[in-house]
Amino acid sequence: MLLSCRSHSAYQHFLRSWVPALWAGNPSRLESFAKSLSKLWLLDLDPAIPLLLPYFPDFGRPVEFDPVDLLRSLILMADQKVFGITQWVSLLRSDRVLAVLSGFEPGNTPGVGTFYDFVDRFWLEDDDVQTQRRKRLRKPFRKPSKKLKAGEKLPVKHPGIVDKLVVYAIKGRDPFPLRAERLIQEVFARCVVDHSVQLGLIPHPLDLVLAGDGSPIRTGASHFGVKVCDRRKNGVFNCDCPRRFSDPQARWGWDSYRQEYFYGYTLYELNAVGSSHSLPVYLRFAQAQRHDSVMGVISLAEFRLLYPQLKSGKFLHEIP
Repeated sequence: MLLSCRSHSAYQHFLRSWVPALWAGNPSRLESFAKSLSKLWLLDLDPAIPLLLPYFPDFGRPVEFDPVDLLRSLILMADQKVFGITQWVSLLRSDRVLAVLSGFEPGNTPGVGTFYDFVDRFWLEDDDVQTQRRKRLRKPFRKPSKKLKAGEKLPVKHPGIVDKLVVYAIKGRDPFPLRAERLIQEVFARCVVDHSVQLGLIPHPLDLVLAGDGSPIRTGASHFGVKVCDRRKNGVFNCDCPRRFSDPQARWGWDSYRQEYFYGYTLYELNAVGSSHSLPVYLRFAQAQRHDSVMGVISLAEFRLLYPQLKSGKFLHEIP
């Protein structure tokens, strides 16, 4: 049960009560976190509160840690370039500065399970669907052997799909209303992009110039999978039997910049350009082989629904 979330002003008051003690204990240590402290002082997560509340029941045992503090802590984790929750939990328990910047009392910080439970709530995919996908057996996808030229993209898998998506988008319909990252996109939009528009960091909100591009995200999972057949017992070590995969949605894609294949996903983003700042306004994960032209149409359609108050006059996209 979630009773309430701490406001940004309350978080700033919390920092005021702890920073003098941290400064007195080790000034140089606190100074090393000056940039992170400034970022979190300015990052107002109040717009995220009404977005997070529906995903916490109003019955049962009260939650021990504020979800806004958990979100802030994960943002600080990324800012500190720590990419493992287990490692981050250990740092929070041993470092008073990191705990306070997250919004936690030193000595009373979340455990690994608390963070993973929050991430599960944040990633809006049905638990049964995830479980079935991990249990499903399939044959491994072979790494493509054909090398592409510099700057060349993988061909569109389904010819004519872009035209169909354009027609779909013109009707104002959401191409993928059940996408798992929709809550992340909404929090990012309301807490970061909207505020950037208010500050004038994203000028001309009614005539935006958007640039779209995809970046390869390599997964840490193996593309070989885990064998579940018994052919190894019979001396057969190289088989194409269906296997179980820890990252079942990962696929092979082509990194046109490095001119090599990678196994994982594509992170597609839209950036507001045309000024001294080039700021991301939309982020979207897709399978690695998804063509940028397909992602461009999908992203523009979802962007329009996510930001009804913004208008884009131009869209820049690399032509393969």
